[in-house]
Amino acid sequence: MNRFGWFGLFSAILFGTLGAVTPARCLAQNQIDLNQFDSWIFQRHGRDEARCRSTLKKEIELQFVRIEQSTPLTERQKDALRLAGQGDIKRFFDRVNDARETFLKMESKDDNQNINEAYQLASPLQQELTRGLFGEGSLMQKVTRYVMTEEQATELEERQLKQFRAQVEAQSKVFLATVGRGMALTAKQQRRLQEHFRNKAQQIQKVLSKDQQPGLQQYVFYIWISELSDEEDISFLDEEQLQVIEKLAERARAVRPMLKQQGFIE
Repeated sequence: MNRFGWFGLFSAILFGTLGAVTPARCLAQNQIDLNQFDSWIFQRHGRDEARCRSTLKKEIELQFVRIEQSTPLTERQKDALRLAGQGDIKRFFDRVNDARETFLKMESKDDNQNINEAYQLASPLQQELTRGLFGEGSLMQKVTRYVMTEEQATELEERQLKQFRAQVEAQSKVFLATVGRGMALTAKQQRRLQEHFRNKAQQIQKVLSKDQQPGLQQYVFYIWISELSDEEDISFLDEEQLQVIEKLAERARAVRPMLKQQGFIE
């Protein structure tokens, strides 16, 4: 057989082999197992259960550090909070195990539809980890309120409120910078508006939960800027800028009753 014959034979074998393995490779790309399912849940906490548990235990200890920035804890209080934190971890992994059972009961896992369903099953758990297991509504939060003295609770609440005010003030600067581009604000006008927002932030009397913050804060900023004309001299703004402010105020009017009911505005 001449060299071209050998080359043709070799090519046929090579491409025949590739043709045989390509479907299998594509199939593998569309298959997921329990390890992959777990990695979706734990992707920001070590990608597997063991490392996630280890990270969560460390987060319990970090909660003590945050609290003790405001008020010292006794060892007995720490033991109670640690036990509550372990309860939150157990409740979370109970939900993980329920999701795993649902995943394993799926008839097949080798098509895109089932992969999507599996991801939708894992996604809420992954988001729960990202938000944190020990926040509002957790056993740890409830026990914290229970084991603290009135003085400790007051000190903790004051610090949390102070931190929240600082956070809102920082976010308000970003909001004003964004709005300012559409209003063509001068540097002096920006400073005046930032001072108005700074005063408003210091009047906040309640910390919004993390779930509430992203949606409501934007509207709070709309309300604050709409209240400018009621509280301060607005002669530093021109007519076109005031029209923009009025449009922003219209967006906030619909949610004002809700914000007032939740105690965020008066």
